[in-house]
Amino acid sequence: MRSFAIWACCIFGSNVVSAASCNADNCLRALFPTQSPAVYSSDAAFCATFTATVRTQTTGFPSKASSACGTAPARYSSACSCKPKLSSTLTSTTTTTSSSTSTSSTSTSSTSTSTTSTSTTSSSTTASPACTPTRPVNDAVTNGGFECGLPPWVAVDISGTSHAITSPGDASNFAYEFDQTGPISPTANQNPAAVSQNLATVAGVPYNLNFRTWFDKCTGSEGFVGVKINGQPVYTVDACDNPAGQYSTNLVQFFATGGDNVRFEFLIGENPAVVKIDNVSVVPLH
Repeated sequence: MRSFAIWACCIFGSNVVSAASCNADNCLRALFPTQSPAVYSSDAAFCATFTATVRTQTTGFPSKASSACGTAPARYSSACSCKPKLSSTLTSTTTTTSSSTSTSSTSTSSTSTSTTSTSTTSSSTTASPACTPTRPVNDAVTNGGFECGLPPWVAVDISGTSHAITSPGDASNFAYEFDQTGPISPTANQNPAAVSQNLATVAGVPYNLNFRTWFDKCTGSEGFVGVKINGQPVYTVDACDNPAGQYSTNLVQFFATGGDNVRFEFLIGENPAVVKIDNVSVVPLH
């Protein structure tokens, strides 16, 4: 599970390779994916060594970041120069609870825990649910379970990708499915496929964003789902954070500005690949 909230630019010594600017991009998200102290310490240790001298090598980078960062030293230097500050008040949570086998179909602050149970389903099929999208009481998300199709969610596909509302979902009828069906777009890291929605939030109120994710496999280049609130990256969940073929619960906490937007981005490096999002909710903490 991956969460982060504060971007902080750091100044290194004159003998250090650093990017001209701090780019809060997908390379940064991949290199510093969580505010877990143990994981953060490991990432920070890499940066301390990497930025100590001029670096020109194109190997030896953390494998978890290779898909998003590539082999250009400048990308890692940029990520290291603006690594987030570790907040002692934030935690990370992922809960694994169900499994399914899928076949592809056409078509700010943060928080995140881990338990496992099994509930096996078979395959997914493209669905066309017919109903009127509704928003539950106290929930800022409309049609968070995709039981009424896509609206008011807005999906963005890029070259080599597609999306569909498929069945079954996570202990429900339907789910949003992202499919990598062709070659990976060379601009996918900068402009990834995504699905988003404007929220009915109240300014100044703290909210819990809960959602479920499902990946078809765990490989070094499968990638991750990134979450943005109002265009700012706040959380990522990697394909290998939990067992493949199982739904996992993710939790992000944030303070609303009023009329906020939530966006799920698919940073996937495998072809083919299937990722699912389901049961999205945004409810007040109190």
